[in-house]
Amino acid sequence: MLVSEIDMLSPRSLKECLFILENEKSSLRLLAGGTDAVVRMKEGKWRPDYWVNLKHVDELRFITIQKDEIQIGPLTTHSEIINSPLLQAHADVLVQACQEIGATQMQNIGTIGGNIATASPAGDTIPALYALGAVIELTSLSGKRMINVEDFFIGPGKTAAQPNEIISKIAFNVRGKNDIGIFQKLGPRKAQSISIVNAAVTLSMKQGTKECTGGRIAFGSVGPTVIRAKKCEAMLTLGPLTDEMIANIGRVAWKEVMPISDIRASASYRRDMASALLERGLYRLLKRWAEHEE
Repeated sequence: MLVSEIDMLSPRSLKECLFILENEKSSLRLLAGGTDAVVRMKEGKWRPDYWVNLKHVDELRFITIQKDEIQIGPLTTHSEIINSPLLQAHADVLVQACQEIGATQMQNIGTIGGNIATASPAGDTIPALYALGAVIELTSLSGKRMINVEDFFIGPGKTAAQPNEIISKIAFNVRGKNDIGIFQKLGPRKAQSISIVNAAVTLSMKQGTKECTGGRIAFGSVGPTVIRAKKCEAMLTLGPLTDEMIANIGRVAWKEVMPISDIRASASYRRDMASALLERGLYRLLKRWAEHEE
């Protein structure tokens, strides 16, 4: 693959980018960090007429808080998320997910918007965003629309975004003081690989107890899109998170995920690991909660 084979457009503003998406009749593909682009081109999967390079659209790179809402720009890198005190305090599950994405070089280049738009069932930030109840803002020349993260993904590599739209913001509510979260990943090599299974959990705990007042659980790499484990979530509030309760939740997770067998793992192994990751995550969260209570 030669550089001369790549035709690229480089807008300097969001408005210019949207104009290109609205009016250019050739096939286009947005380029953010580009960590997947070379691999996909070598595979012959991504060969647009033009790449739209977003590197200079600085207005899409931000981490802010507006009232009780955290807002992240799609060009924000994984390293910027990892090093953000705001996100460390209010979105630990997302910070942990970004820490598991490749090596440091990839974290420095890759963006959260790119991870979302690629729409891989194994994308590490996606379960974390499910667990946070995030919404995705899509912008076109016609205006903006908000879509729940769970409705954004419609299949492997497929999203609800229209060709003339771009992800312009990711947003979620500031967590409460009794909210805790964890992201866990199983891969062939630590922090360097596509997930065999990943899991994100957020819990809202009752002060002074092991009781949970609500929570979200999401699994990646166990279905055509990330799966929200709603049956497991319903069990979180049935009583204290005892050993027996956690084991029961793990058994329900085994049934709730819908993995396939592929070159990386069998469906049965993925079910076992989804259950184990969830149980381990719940124990780690309870340990953290106990330390917080001391």
